[in-house]
Amino acid sequence: MERSQKKTLKRRDIKCNTYTVPYSMNDLQSSTNSIENTNSKEEILTKAFKFHAQGNISEAEKYYHLLISKGFDDPGVLSNYGVILEEKGKIDKAINVFKRSISLFPNSPEAYCNLGSILQDQGKTKEAEIFTLKAIKLKPDSAEAYSNLGTILSDLGKPKDALIASRKAIELKPNYAEGYANIGIILIELNKLKEAEMATMQAIKLKPNFSIAHSNLGTILIELGKPREAFDCFLKAISITPKKTNNYSLITRCIKDINPEEINLKKLNYVLDILLKRNDIDHNELFGAFNYMHKKRFNKEPYQAFKISTNDELLCNALKKITLRSIEWEKSLSQLRKDLSHSIAFTSEGTKTITLDLLIALAEQCFLNEYIYCMTKKEHNAIDVIISKCKRGDLNERYISLLACYYPLYKLIKTIPLLKSFKSSNPNFNNLLQLQVIEPLEEVSLSKTIQKLGSIKDEISIAVKSQYEQYPYPRWRYGNPSKIKKITVIKAINHSIKPNSIIHNIGSEKLKILIAGCGTGKHILNVQKYKNSQVTAIDLSSSSLAYAQRKINELDIKNVDLIQMDILDVALLRDQFDVIECSGVLHHMADPLEGLDALLSVLKKNGLLNLALYSELARKDIVEVRRYIDKIQMKIDDNFIRDFREDIFSGKLKRFNSLVLFPDFFSTSEFLDLCLHTQEHRFTINELADILISKKLRFLGFLLPKNKKSLYQQHFPEDETQTKLENWAKFETKFPNTFKSMYQFWVCRNE
Repeated sequence: MERSQKKTLKRRDIKCNTYTVPYSMNDLQSSTNSIENTNSKEEILTKAFKFHAQGNISEAEKYYHLLISKGFDDPGVLSNYGVILEEKGKIDKAINVFKRSISLFPNSPEAYCNLGSILQDQGKTKEAEIFTLKAIKLKPDSAEAYSNLGTILSDLGKPKDALIASRKAIELKPNYAEGYANIGIILIELNKLKEAEMATMQAIKLKPNFSIAHSNLGTILIELGKPREAFDCFLKAISITPKKTNNYSLITRCIKDINPEEINLKKLNYVLDILLKRNDIDHNELFGAFNYMHKKRFNKEPYQAFKISTNDELLCNALKKITLRSIEWEKSLSQLRKDLSHSIAFTSEGTKTITLDLLIALAEQCFLNEYIYCMTKKEHNAIDVIISKCKRGDLNERYISLLACYYPLYKLIKTIPLLKSFKSSNPNFNNLLQLQVIEPLEEVSLSKTIQKLGSIKDEISIAVKSQYEQYPYPRWRYGNPSKIKKITVIKAINHSIKPNSIIHNIGSEKLKILIAGCGTGKHILNVQKYKNSQVTAIDLSSSSLAYAQRKINELDIKNVDLIQMDILDVALLRDQFDVIECSGVLHHMADPLEGLDALLSVLKKNGLLNLALYSELARKDIVEVRRYIDKIQMKIDDNFIRDFREDIFSGKLKRFNSLVLFPDFFSTSEFLDLCLHTQEHRFTINELADILISKKLRFLGFLLPKNKKSLYQQHFPEDETQTKLENWAKFETKFPNTFKSMYQFWVCRNE
């Protein structure tokens, strides 16, 4: 089970000197006298610097490589070549070049600084610190080296020391915009938000088109409770560097948390149009803003608006990418689907009702919510007519798209074999076939290749496995794999558990992460933000793992191994992990504590554990639903889910109206997971405290929105780290919806 992720600040990557201006020929002469064909090498060097200065990196790389292959060993050439290799993702080659430079020129600080920077990016912070300190020893006035040291110390969980180093960089280089940006980041880690704002604004003053500073300022402004100003900062960052993918995730999360009425309507429409065309964000975070925008644009309810927006690209993209989670949208879309089924099946007007592209978008929306809308008898009759026509060979895009509004197309292939070979020149229609035929069949194939360990024997595990084989959870389409900007796991945890923080040396080797219960893989995206990591992801369900594998392949994620197994058999992995994340899983086991013991058996002594468990108090309404369903003893399937929800809409089950406030109410697998799970345990905070004591675990902090932590601070100001569980128990009693999603928290061994 995954929940929203916290925002993280972006840091300006700082390299030490890159020699961008050609040496004068006199300066070069001493370096080349001993080499034959001096003029030739000087000509190559001049061209290398020229191409580098012009930004023609590919050509510059060729000439630097040629110089090195001819034996022209020079610290400037090696530095530039190493930086280019790093920027092109050739990390191992870049490290070798910097190490070669150090061996040949041990007193040249640039190679030490650049090697420290690249090791830091890899998450090898202790090694990075050693090389950066060596650079400072060789060149005590290097602002870049001090700024890099500040970044490293921050990654090591030492923000106060980091601030000292970063301020030293500014002292050495007063107009150093990157240095001010780094200070801003460190100050926000120290919860000095106003000072962070001032430092970041100084960076922008010195360098007005400093994209990262604008996006960092946006994050600071969100922390200061100024989301509208933050939105403008993210928009500015996007306008400066439109290819920086992380800015789009930042503005998406900003839009999720902001009241759309606070955003200029023209700007909001512009940004939504951009974001709904991208495939690297979580589009569901845009629902509130899109819903507001749609009403403003048409000043009508959704169903009425369809009649005047049949060619609307924004609407079509939203239907394809956002699960539209409201009663209003569900009623409108189900009514539209009902009307279309009749008109397309029985009248010639069916081809004119709405455009094919909007019909295709509606089919994709129905696939996203897993066909949770109720069907009337008339709709069943209409669909039977369409299927009969298709079986006779009367296939066309409109018939197939309508069928795709009611059933996933891959399940109709046996009934309509011609579906598999149907050809179309419409790219939107072909995308529908990709979504509903090609990808599901690929998952069926991938499920046969998933590695398996142990055997699933536990009775509850078998039942849970069966549920997720039929309903892989959660169904997701797009997200940000965090390939470019990564942070250390300690920095990520400290951001999550603020105002608490930890200093934790987790080692310089590759970080071993276990995701225990990865489902369909969305959680895998969340841990991609960690530097230098190798991920093992396990789950009971081969269907869920096949979905995850397809998405991993699609996103070209290379650091993940998927294994089908029970948490109870986790010792069979024969490995120890630095970090284990187990979100929304233990409470679905027969004995959650037995599952916890299994995880602790493979957690390193200095390892960190992230857990998420249901709250007894927050799920009070869900408990009532479960009791009612147990009492009526109905078979749980798609039809029951649809009928049960319809009874809530109609008022027949009015007492369960609070369910519509849960986003999970609006898709089939999510509703099943929310209300009808095979197995469920719930906990109180006092019970959590007892468990942690018995397992010798130290509580590090809850993952909660800033507004909830601020409210807690008002009630318990003496608890500066917000880690006293007895206080949180009192707080939850007063505010029972605090942990409506789950208790999500970090712990470590209390040793």
